[in-house]
Amino acid sequence: MTTAPTRPAILTPEQRRVAAQLVYGMPNVAIARKVSLSVDGVASHLSSARRRLGCPGSSRAVLVHALLTAREVPPPASLTPAPDLTEIERKTICAIAEHTRNADIGNVIGVSPDDVRAEIDAVIVKAAADSAAHLIGLAHTWGILGDTTSRSASSTAGPV
Repeated sequence: MTTAPTRPAILTPEQRRVAAQLVYGMPNVAIARKVSLSVDGVASHLSSARRRLGCPGSSRAVLVHALLTAREVPPPASLTPAPDLTEIERKTICAIAEHTRNADIGNVIGVSPDDVRAEIDAVIVKAAADSAAHLIGLAHTWGILGDTTSRSASSTAGPV
């Protein structure tokens, strides 16, 4: 039996350690406490991760999607199954994962930029997520977005 070769990591181990917490929707202050870094150190690692993944200036949700799609970190654990989402809610999740600006998200889901935040918040509440970044992480866990197979066993596990 042959095993597929493991693709080289894009991020450094330290960047992955920080990014692994982001999929749980943790703010930088909480990540800093969890991984024993300064808040500026966390921000620097996340900024570097954005550049390395080709999404500089992106939202945290877009970064989470890029991290999980590239299999740089494992998806978050979920204690509940995926909620029964409507087609527009699934479309909203996809738009959040791929776009940073409300105008772009609004174009995808067919609402004005002023109404985007309310649409996002409603899906976050329905999914019992802590933030849009956590929602995108959960969407990967539930198979709504991307492939949920972890890149390697050496990835840092998130909060328990």
